Amino acid sequence: MKRKVKNSLFLIPLLIISIISVIPFYFIVSMGTHSTTEIYNVDIFLFGNKLIENLKTIISGGFLKYYWNTIYTATLSAVLSVLISAMTAYGLTIYQFKARNFLKTFIVASMMIPAQIGLLGYTIEMRNLHLVNTHWPLILTWGASAYGVFFIVQYLSSSLPKELIESARIDGSGEIRTFASIALPMMKPALGTLFMLVFLWSWNNFLMPSTVLTDSNKFTIPLGIQTLATAYTQDWGARGAALTISVMPILIIFAIGSKYFIKGLSAGAVKG
Repeated sequence: MKRKVKNSLFLIPLLIISIISVIPFYFIVSMGTHSTTEIYNVDIFLFGNKLIENLKTIISGGFLKYYWNTIYTATLSAVLSVLISAMTAYGLTIYQFKARNFLKTFIVASMMIPAQIGLLGYTIEMRNLHLVNTHWPLILTWGASAYGVFFIVQYLSSSLPKELIESARIDGSGEIRTFASIALPMMKPALGTLFMLVFLWSWNNFLMPSTVLTDSNKFTIPLGIQTLATAYTQDWGARGAALTISVMPILIIFAIGSKYFIKGLSAGAVKG
């Protein structure tokens, strides 16, 4: 009985916080089903019947183009980050070399530097490489993800027995085969977690696209929503529909991969 009471004391605040967090999203979804006139004059607790009209409005404003740009840049960013972080973390965990501890310290130290500080230099570099107004700057930046390397290193330190790697080498397995057939499958929860995190960060990234993109045909969703806010200043229904469909992929990905996400975060936590 006492245990049930204690559990309730934790569950009730959690339930309250969850409801408070969901309410704003519910109103945004509801706004997307109403016209602007209805939003000001009708109770938007209930869904309306203007969703199709609002979708037509944002499609005519080029929102599908922004949607596609965001999907493929976020996907390529996540894939690139996962591949490079996995290989780098594997090397730092398994191989013994002189600069190993220095590189680990350097990676951790680089995480403490705000990304905004390096943005100017990165933009100038991309301009010199003639990559401004392309999506490559949005993708390549995730190839040097210090957090991704640090996260996978922490995961491997507690989840990958070095004896298993040594046994594979004794049996004649090459380094690439050992990495692909033994290490990668064991990294799956951490890699799935990192993929979702980078996808989410890339999907919501506003600062980088606003710095390197000026061509509206290359805009991603954060810039596209800003454009819609300017083009349809008074059309709150269209803006609600745009915000709703921009969030849906994130919710779907998290729903599908939540098991890996939670497992990866807990296993990749810093060990004391």
